[in-house]
Amino acid sequence: MDTGADSDLDIQAYCRSLALQQVRMLTRLAEIAMQLAEAEGTRAIEAQAEAARPEAGEAAVQAARAEAQEAGMAFGRFSRSVQRSLDLRSRAAGDLCARDKADRKARRARQRNHVTEALFALIWDAAGPTGDLEQAEFRITDMRDQLDELYGDAEDRVEDRPVGSVIAGLACGLGLSEQWRRQATDWSDLSYPPPPAGTPAGTRQRRRARVQELMQHTLDGIAADRVPALQAGLEARLKEPDVEALIDAEPPVRAAKRLCASLGIDFDDACQEPEKPDTG
Repeated sequence: MDTGADSDLDIQAYCRSLALQQVRMLTRLAEIAMQLAEAEGTRAIEAQAEAARPEAGEAAVQAARAEAQEAGMAFGRFSRSVQRSLDLRSRAAGDLCARDKADRKARRARQRNHVTEALFALIWDAAGPTGDLEQAEFRITDMRDQLDELYGDAEDRVEDRPVGSVIAGLACGLGLSEQWRRQATDWSDLSYPPPPAGTPAGTRQRRRARVQELMQHTLDGIAADRVPALQAGLEARLKEPDVEALIDAEPPVRAAKRLCASLGIDFDDACQEPEKPDTG
């Protein structure tokens, strides 16, 4: 039996699509049941009004009461169906959110392990067989601190960035740009993703200028021999697709802090937001 097609199946994506389909179908069932419940509720109210008419005969009153009772029972059934559908939808959506959260956590951990392994290799490559072990140990300590800073921000979806770009940014801050350029092809085929398409709007340009101002202030406080590599790393980082969303969604100081974390450097808190709200 040919299993070629099955071997190409992304089971995680397939299961997620099934869960989304379930949520959509339960939503539709709830909508239909709600329409039926509303119709039966209206019928019950009208039948009760008919039975209460003073001029209605005994037979008409009995028939109206029977119809009101029947409609009321149908209304109860459809109402329970609505509630069941909503409960099942809520459970399915909760399970989907939990799976997405677990998947994100796993991807984040895998990426951090990958980045750590790559940076270790770059550090020892820089040290060489007879290199400065003290400098290597200092870089390892600095690397761990910067990884904690970068991955400690749960709102920063660093796991969605290309792993090569993450490594490149941190390598800039650790003074390992040359080693990274030599080994980049061994770790990622997309270390420098293309810039986002389109022309930024005026607001985005002002916010971007503010972020660059904050970044420049931080770079001004760093040893001059490290600045060129960091500038190159910053330029590459600013071309990544997630940066535009970051600049749009976050205050400039927070965006600059995240950019600094991705470059393996500490943000200079001396350059803070202006007195008025810095929204761009």
